[in-house]
Amino acid sequence: MNKVQMPEAFEGLFEPHRFKVFYGGRGGGKSRSFATALLVMGRQRPVRVLCAREIQNSIRDSVKRLLDDEIVRLGFDGFYTSTDAEIRGANGSLFLFAGLRTNPERIKSYEGLTHCWIEEAETISQKSLDLLIPTMRAEGSEIWMSFNPDRVNSPVWEMFVIGTPPPDSVVRKVTYRDNPWFPEVLRKEMEHCKATDPDKYDHVWEGNPVLVASGSYYGKLLQAADEAGRIDRVPVEPQLLVNTAWDLGVADSTAIWFFQHLPVGHAGEWRFIDYYEASGESLAHYAKVLAEKGYQYGTHIAPHDIAVRELGSGKSRLETASQLGINFRVCPQQPVSDGIEAVRQVIPVAWFDREKCKAGLQCLWGYQREWDDVMGCFKDKPRHDWTSHGADAMRYAAVGYYRPADLSDAPKRSKTAYDMWSYA
Repeated sequence: MNKVQMPEAFEGLFEPHRFKVFYGGRGGGKSRSFATALLVMGRQRPVRVLCAREIQNSIRDSVKRLLDDEIVRLGFDGFYTSTDAEIRGANGSLFLFAGLRTNPERIKSYEGLTHCWIEEAETISQKSLDLLIPTMRAEGSEIWMSFNPDRVNSPVWEMFVIGTPPPDSVVRKVTYRDNPWFPEVLRKEMEHCKATDPDKYDHVWEGNPVLVASGSYYGKLLQAADEAGRIDRVPVEPQLLVNTAWDLGVADSTAIWFFQHLPVGHAGEWRFIDYYEASGESLAHYAKVLAEKGYQYGTHIAPHDIAVRELGSGKSRLETASQLGINFRVCPQQPVSDGIEAVRQVIPVAWFDREKCKAGLQCLWGYQREWDDVMGCFKDKPRHDWTSHGADAMRYAAVGYYRPADLSDAPKRSKTAYDMWSYA
């Protein structure tokens, strides 16, 4: 067995703490140090480790390859046995791999977890955090997070860095300066970046987040809204009905924006007063949520595929919703790019309640173009991740809500498109 060496900055990993959050720039040795520490612990005593990401479509998306490589490098291959889906130690230690968003029910079923390591924790959603933390309920269990910051509005950044971290948290920033084995090839790349692009250097190598991430669809517009004071506390206007716009998931999340529209000026004023998201729930659950919110409702907007009949029941979700008292207006089917442009027209005349719409705003801040690794550029389509549901629901609001000025278009639309539109 080779002698185990780790950067001094990561010695805190061996101390008992509920949350261990290490973030920073490229070359700091975060992932490798986390893998080493967990493998060493797994030799010292039986541990049960869940290695998680927000999305894991296959084992190739996980840190398993990194752990396998570290086992060989450390000379632990006589102790650990690696199969296609897990890693087992001779003393009963076990390493499991799963996606938080792609396998929520599986996450809930895990028993006796001692550690959870979330790699690329920057991408984790608030919903996944809320799912995971109660799952880690064994005495002395720990949640480890490693990430390179991307944007200031990510849930992990807000929870652990700029906010007040939960009790018993260790939060540390590490950079290439903390890595005594920082490779020369990366040092040359870092020095070139520092000399030619200081802003990129600050983000990539110093590990400082940006307000608007590269490829963001709405980041600059939201930044302007925040600077103008339009992301704040937004009271409900009692004389106006509350409309909702939905992204309906089946085995995935359902997101709902609650908004009012004030008929002032040319485009009116949009007030997004609330947001709700859940997964694995029936339409009856969401009908109950609407009732518990206590708003006086106007238009409920749903995507076009709500009218598709399900194979099992032969009924559409549109019919099921109607039986529950939710009479949806079906949003016209349009290219996603048109919907994104419609949202871009809405945000400059919109107000958002900072607290009640927090999860939805995080979706809008994080909604980005998909990156093409082969071509080295952004694709002309959105990346599908946890931000998609809130962003899609906003798109349906922008496309599917007909303002008073739109009523002149009535002959082109079905009568049912207006039968719930009214002002009190």
